[in-house]
Amino acid sequence: MNARDIEIFRAVMQNRTLSAAAEVLHVSQPALSKALRHCEDRLGFRLFQRIAGRLVPTAEAQTLLPEAERLYQELQAFKGFARDLGGHRGGLLRLGATSSLAVSLVPPAVAALRRERRSARLTAHLLPFRELGEALLARRLDIGLTLTPISLPGLETAVLGSVPCIVLLPQGHRLAAEPVLRPALLAGEAEIGFAGWQDFGHSLDLAFRQEGVERVLAVEIGTTVGAVAMVQEGVGYAIVDGLVRRRLPPGVVARPFLPEVRRDVVMVRSQTVGASALLDRLGEILAGLCRKLAAPGD
Repeated sequence: MNARDIEIFRAVMQNRTLSAAAEVLHVSQPALSKALRHCEDRLGFRLFQRIAGRLVPTAEAQTLLPEAERLYQELQAFKGFARDLGGHRGGLLRLGATSSLAVSLVPPAVAALRRERRSARLTAHLLPFRELGEALLARRLDIGLTLTPISLPGLETAVLGSVPCIVLLPQGHRLAAEPVLRPALLAGEAEIGFAGWQDFGHSLDLAFRQEGVERVLAVEIGTTVGAVAMVQEGVGYAIVDGLVRRRLPPGVVARPFLPEVRRDVVMVRSQTVGASALLDRLGEILAGLCRKLAAPGD
């Protein structure tokens, strides 16, 4: 049975007469009768018995009906999805982001996109940096967001914006009264941070050395989310991207860090993935949010 056969079978099962089914399907009764005979010929068994002017389903037809109904509903959903895609109202987008962006930038971006395109289907995943690149190359994701550039063959990147770094402190910390924090003030304090072998950690090492201070990590951390949780527990301070201010938990305060260290917000996608209106619009929303959330005092 093809898609049209399923539609005809379902209509006849629901209406039980050819005239009523033909009206529903907007075809003539002779044309419908001929199509139904062809369907039965292809199947090799009868679907209906004609009794007193009505069509009575056979046992085989009754057995087929639940599966035919499921396929019909899936086909209708597919048609609707295709219409939405063609009209730029829907589409499917699979998004992955590293920890900081997954909790700071992705939620408002998804909310904004959903307000514009209620029919769009979105998936969002928090992934470590290396897994993000692998998922993009394997086509498990359409787009990735990271604060560290991914240099892998087959991927292309675009910088959406940059944000200054901030210092997170436990509320009540002696340095919380300072309006701005520099390496000299932070010297000797317990730091929760990224090691120097990581790109971000190396940038911080350089900023501290610029002022004659060596970083000494009390706790080495691999994710911004983990650093925030450590600060909240009073373990020490952490230097993170400024987007974190949007989701500061209770008991944590943020202060500007100088000399300024900035982190780029990078959008990554596979070179084999074609352009789409949904993907382009998400990029515009993300770039706008980067500008807004990176603004001082925001």
